[in-house]
Amino acid sequence: MPNDPSIASIARLRGEFSCPAMEAGFLQHQSAEIRSQLRRALLLCSLFYVLFGINDIALLGPERALAPVLARVCMPLLAVLGLRHASRPGASVRAPYHVASAFTLCWMASFLVVTWCRPQEVLLHGMSLAIMVIVFNIFIPNRPLAAPLLACGATLAFLAIAFHQHQETTRHLRSMAVLLVFANVFGAAAANRFARLWREQYRTQQVLTSLSMRDPLTGCYNRRHLNDALLDDEMARARRDGLDLSLILCDLDGFKAINDTHGHHAGDLVLQRFAALLQSMTREGLDTVVRYGGEEFLVILPETAPEDAAALAERMRAACAVERIAFGDIALAASASFGVAGANLAAVRTLAPHALIAAADELMYEAKRAGRNRVRARRLLPPIGMAA
Repeated sequence: MPNDPSIASIARLRGEFSCPAMEAGFLQHQSAEIRSQLRRALLLCSLFYVLFGINDIALLGPERALAPVLARVCMPLLAVLGLRHASRPGASVRAPYHVASAFTLCWMASFLVVTWCRPQEVLLHGMSLAIMVIVFNIFIPNRPLAAPLLACGATLAFLAIAFHQHQETTRHLRSMAVLLVFANVFGAAAANRFARLWREQYRTQQVLTSLSMRDPLTGCYNRRHLNDALLDDEMARARRDGLDLSLILCDLDGFKAINDTHGHHAGDLVLQRFAALLQSMTREGLDTVVRYGGEEFLVILPETAPEDAAALAERMRAACAVERIAFGDIALAASASFGVAGANLAAVRTLAPHALIAAADELMYEAKRAGRNRVRARRLLPPIGMAA
């Protein structure tokens, strides 16, 4: 979940997340539900629409009813084709919306054919269209702005035909037009409200998930998330693909003295700056920084040899050593000790996550014993031993 509130904001008019990546994440998360709703909506709409073809035959006779009946029968076929398109492997997360828009356009074209062939029932057609407008906006899942635009376009086309044929008095046609305007306005408002509520629910879920996974002070992942699956998954991937994986375990030197001398607020500030430094020097989307406990941080480096991880740890150490943090009238300074352990997981297949962390922890304390503000690193080799 992004820390910037503007990224998770919902556009008032569009009813979608302002951030395209956030909207794509929402669509991906809800894809199964959207496809299920689309399938139910298209099949039910097609079924009831075809059944009304009985009225066409009864009122027009078999020959004159051919055009409207064919227009109705096409809709189930289009629904099936559209659903297959939306459900195909590799389909875009927006594919259901594209299908919904295409189905709505075809349905409206079919309805206009029926309206043209049965001009005497224009008021009944108007009532039917009012129901269809509600269906477009609420029942068929579509983009919050696309559905009202399609419904509005359908309404204008229908009114153009109704006033052109003029089978009812102008007063009745005007009343019908007002009814359709109301249906469009309330349908659009309901569609927007439903879309916003759905996204607000998703946003809340993302916030709660993020809170359960991240340390509130530093924004790093917490130990709970590490123990749940994080390191296990990375090690499994490295073992499967024959890749190196390295860990950096680091600890701020003399952190207790900072707390005792300047207070916990100063200590919190040092932790935040150190965490920000670690995060700024790692690869976004690949590396992971975990607050392991207190002033200890664990950096998981997939696809990274221990030698490269040691070089990164040295750069982190040097950057931390020269960092100065303004706190009132003083400048706080802190150094850190680093332990680096890594291996090719295809070669060391029996290496467990806790053993890899323990190796990095041992090396970190070796750096502490050597005088602090140092880096110690080793590559783990089979059998689970260590080589300098």
